Amino acid sequence: MVSTGDWRSGDVVAWTEHDGVGTPPRGPGRVLPLVLAGTLAVVLGGMLWTDTLCPEHRSWVMALGTVGIIGTVVAIVGLVQSWALAPLLTVAVALDGVAIGLIDALHDPTRGRLIALAFALAAVLGAALTARAVPLVLWERHVRRQLAPEPVPEAAAVPTAPVAEPAPEPEAAPTALG
Repeated sequence: MVSTGDWRSGDVVAWTEHDGVGTPPRGPGRVLPLVLAGTLAVVLGGMLWTDTLCPEHRSWVMALGTVGIIGTVVAIVGLVQSWALAPLLTVAVALDGVAIGLIDALHDPTRGRLIALAFALAAVLGAALTARAVPLVLWERHVRRQLAPEPVPEAAAVPTAPVAEPAPEPEAAPTALG
């Protein structure tokens, strides 16, 4: 039977909570990223199913939409997997969607405004998610600085004697072979 009161020498290190780096601030959670991913998916799907644009505006919307579709898929994957840059990517994609909504508002004002408003809501949610993550990023930066090794002072410069260049070798005397 092992006694718990005996002290033993070994490799075990113990500390109290105030000795460590402290507890991190509360992160953004899982609900807001999932709501944001769902908002992006629903608005993107609704936008793709309706189209009453003229050919000129359709080319603009298709160009912005291609960037938006790729960015939306990456943002949704990033939000679900809790990537650090996913909220900022979401804001960029949502602003792209707002531009699409404003172009669409030229032909169908109601639908265009709804699309712009929905993407603006996604941009606000992305900004809120980014704001919730800032204290966590600042805490991590503080911890990295606290745990960084101390800089090693450079060795004192020791003057050295200049190195002399070797003398050139004498040329060999020509031989007569012939």
